[in-house]
Amino acid sequence: MRIAWPMVISELGDSLYSITDTYFVSRLGTLALAAVGAGSYISWLFFVVVALFSTGVLVFTAQSYGAKEIEKARRALGESIIVGFSLALIVVLIVRLISPLIVGLVVGANRELVEITLLYFNTRILGLPFLLVAVSMDSVVRAVGATKYSMIAVLSSALLNMILDPILIFGLFGFPALGVVGAALATIISIIYMLPLELFFLNKLSLLPKISLEYGHVLKVLKIGAPAALERLVFSVGNNAYISFISRCGSTALAAHQVGIRIESFIYMPGFAFSVAAASLVGQRIGSGNIPEGKRIGLEAAKLSATIMTILGVIVALTAHILVAPFAPNNDVASLARIYLILAGLSEPGLALAMTLGGAIRGGGNTLIPMILNATGLYLFRVLPAALLIGSLGVIGAWIAMFIDVYLRGIIFLTIYMKYFEKIASKVV
Repeated sequence: MRIAWPMVISELGDSLYSITDTYFVSRLGTLALAAVGAGSYISWLFFVVVALFSTGVLVFTAQSYGAKEIEKARRALGESIIVGFSLALIVVLIVRLISPLIVGLVVGANRELVEITLLYFNTRILGLPFLLVAVSMDSVVRAVGATKYSMIAVLSSALLNMILDPILIFGLFGFPALGVVGAALATIISIIYMLPLELFFLNKLSLLPKISLEYGHVLKVLKIGAPAALERLVFSVGNNAYISFISRCGSTALAAHQVGIRIESFIYMPGFAFSVAAASLVGQRIGSGNIPEGKRIGLEAAKLSATIMTILGVIVALTAHILVAPFAPNNDVASLARIYLILAGLSEPGLALAMTLGGAIRGGGNTLIPMILNATGLYLFRVLPAALLIGSLGVIGAWIAMFIDVYLRGIIFLTIYMKYFEKIASKVV
């Protein structure tokens, strides 16, 4: 809990990014709200390059810290920043060229929705290189257990985003009204703000990146991060297929999904916190050669995560009618969003197990197993059932598929962890 609670606050702060955008964008109407939701899903598809470096940096740093080899962690971060920033720039240039095709595939034939989504997505993707560097540096801070510093960085960045959103979206204080583009720019500026702050914290921890033109350590980072990035890619493709089914149910259904998932983020973001805490602590124990203690700590993190997320999920399910009111532009969106929140809230125990135990396994040096389990579960338990159910149940069928998916994956992760952790854990430093 000492390691995790700042991360819980940090991830809740991260949720403020999403909920703030949703609140202000909802004032622009249903189409704008649907466009930001679709644009966010498409952005996540290309943010996989962040996972390629950040996951590897976190695991490598945690195990280096446990093995008392800090210099390796500094070199790995420095090399990752140079290679990662360059790769992210290339991705941005390519994506901007093919974005109309991508958005059209996800959103469908609604021309106005496609145009608004393109405006948001083409702006937001520009922040990818800065996001990669910021998250990689924050991964080092988290890996050594200095989660209070991470909390300060993320919360202050979220606060800046909350201030900039109305200014840039609606054109306050003499600024032009930029609409959905303003929401994307507010997020990018907030990310860039984190860069000097993260460097300040790394300096306090004696973990400043060591810049060099050698690539020995970054290759190890990429080897660890590749399965995690592939997992994120496969997951993002699956999620975009999933959101495309929802978009076929109409802009009202897509807007309701956007409202619901933004509110739900306040429940599942703590799952990310416990996932990172588990990866950090398990990684440190594996780095020091203590596999049984690493397994025990991962299981304790999963218990805490499941307890907290279950309580929050039940509260959200019971108060769904109140929670959606400020964010829904009309009664139809509100009615559907309430149904989403009830299903999502009651699914949190399974999601907590999948997220936290997946993090523990990654910290143990194995990023391949979580990739296989998450990717297989997403397509078999969510995307395929959603395709079958929306014909008869509409968007609610897609949400039922989501409910089934998280519980089945949670059970599978728990089974694998309890029976095989000692066999799949490995030291990577």
